[in-house]
Amino acid sequence: MRGLIITCCCLLLAFCVRAQGGYLLLSGKIIDKVTQKPIAHAYIGMMSKGTGTLTNDDGQFFYRFPRIAVDSALVVAVIGYQPFQQKASSFQPNQKDVVIELTPATPRVLDSSYIKTFEARNLVAEALGKIKKNNPQVPYLLSGFYRETLQQDGEYIEIREAVLHSEKDPRPKTLIPEKVKAIRGRTFTSTNRSKALEGYAFPNGASIVTHSIDVGTPEYLDGKNLYDYAYQIDDTITHYLGKEVYRILFKPASTGLKAARNGVICISAADSAIVRIEYDFTSEGVKDVLKTGANDKLFGKTKREPKRLYTCINYKPFNGKWFLQDYRMLLDTQFEQKNAQVLGTIKLQFATTEIQKSNGNRIPETDILVDTENFSQQSIPKYDEVIWGNFNFIIPSDAMRQIVNSLIK
Repeated sequence: MRGLIITCCCLLLAFCVRAQGGYLLLSGKIIDKVTQKPIAHAYIGMMSKGTGTLTNDDGQFFYRFPRIAVDSALVVAVIGYQPFQQKASSFQPNQKDVVIELTPATPRVLDSSYIKTFEARNLVAEALGKIKKNNPQVPYLLSGFYRETLQQDGEYIEIREAVLHSEKDPRPKTLIPEKVKAIRGRTFTSTNRSKALEGYAFPNGASIVTHSIDVGTPEYLDGKNLYDYAYQIDDTITHYLGKEVYRILFKPASTGLKAARNGVICISAADSAIVRIEYDFTSEGVKDVLKTGANDKLFGKTKREPKRLYTCINYKPFNGKWFLQDYRMLLDTQFEQKNAQVLGTIKLQFATTEIQKSNGNRIPETDILVDTENFSQQSIPKYDEVIWGNFNFIIPSDAMRQIVNSLIK
């Protein structure tokens, strides 16, 4: 009899677990409370759980989370705004068309005389020196969503998407500190592509935008290279997650610097952690980076002139450390064909959707992603997100959906 009771209790417990299992979702839009305009690339998720996603270019989001996490705080955060925080249970289950307004944070204005005497380079050096303290130094695994798009004169003509695992191993003497594996992926391709853009792609794009500072100080800021740039603190201190953030402007200290950049490094005033690195290469810097023969696959053989190379990397806190939140890169190139010009634009983006522990061997060397051109051609006659299963993703913009619609007409 006792055994029967125990068996019945176990079955009842299992039933309860199944009943409480599954996922809930929220979808909608993040907007500026003052202007009512959409906020692109805003984080929305549960920072206490290490999960989340980003809004798309139109401020739209889709976030899926386990039902058992319903009492956790849902956080919306982006630099320059006051954070939004509310229990996920306060929303209706599977609620759609949620509109969340973010209030711009009031920046603190610095005195001009203080700016002149402030040693901004020292603040950058301190932040770089605290990478080992502020960022994880043990193996971990990021699950994330990757998107690579190609535009021709502003119109999307190719979209590559994938769910990726990116394993980081910051421990010294690690043979391969960063490994990327594709869990599932797909490609949409339009027939409207100009011949001038044939071969124009970033085959190693996924490796570029999953890179993070905890496995290596950026080369242009490492060691003596730090002195290749002049630094100045911005006249306003912005905010992230309710805390002050310094904006350090940097530019080449002299002419002739190879692969030169103009940009901003955002540093948390609370712990000197790097929150964001954003920069544009100078016009000569773009040419320095892309003029090598190794980039023949990127450009093909068509006459071309690179116009812009832009990068933006954001970090977010989790369990007392800072992890890669998202990485975006944009490349504009002008191509010439039969006296006509075609502007090709490549956009790469990776957004972390989950942070997990690792032993450094979650991704075998045989599974490392080498080329995103191997993603299968999508044949489903609609932009169907079911392919991603329970993984979070970034909603495609309305402009992106047009490429798929054009394929099924």
